[in-house]
Amino acid sequence: MAKVWFVRRSGSEWIAPGGQPAYELPLEKLVFPLDLGPQRWLCDDRPRPEPALPPEEPLALRKVIVETSREDLAGTPFTWFRVGFYDSPYAPKEAARRIEAVKVGG
Repeated sequence: MAKVWFVRRSGSEWIAPGGQPAYELPLEKLVFPLDLGPQRWLCDDRPRPEPALPPEEPLALRKVIVETSREDLAGTPFTWFRVGFYDSPYAPKEAARRIEAVKVGG
């Protein structure tokens, strides 16, 4: 399952308050709703989970980062994806709305 992190900036790092991804879904369910593509690959700009901080509402956070692993890419029709991190152009609140619509719609 690809991990969707909602993060905010803390110094030079992106941190994930609560230390857990906001969502974990198959990559193919995230590509179109979050407008992911090869141009959005972040190379090594990974979020830092912060379990010591309480989780925050999507409205309080600034960026959406999707983490992919080898397992996420196995059998995917999106052959241009690679292991790593991608950002979405949507704010966390809008990303959550789009993901919830996908989950409800199947």
